Amino acid sequence: AATTQLFAEGSKVFMPALSSTMKEGKVVTWLKNEGDEIEAGEAIMVVESDKADMDVEAFEDGFLAKIIVGEGEMAPVGEAVALIAATAEDIDAVAAGGGGAAAAA
Repeated sequence: AATTQLFAEGSKVFMPALSSTMKEGKVVTWLKNEGDEIEAGEAIMVVESDKADMDVEAFEDGFLAKIIVGEGEMAPVGEAVALIAATAEDIDAVAAGGGGAAAAA
């Protein structure tokens, strides 16, 4: 019943702190594409920190709705780098609502 309240509200994938000194990270590669189904514990991207490149895993099951930070781009630790939709039906709504900028009608 809780899922109905979260309709079209995606989960965010955040840039993780891969080391104690890391302030920002670079998305080296996305291992999943927008629209792909993902599982908790599955590597979805590779992030380059000040120390090394590391796989970053999804924390929950769902679908990769929108990639916010593209390959080769930097993001501060804690910044949302992607959005995850709970179901395939929610992908478009999550992607549309998660960008922050509303499309002009």
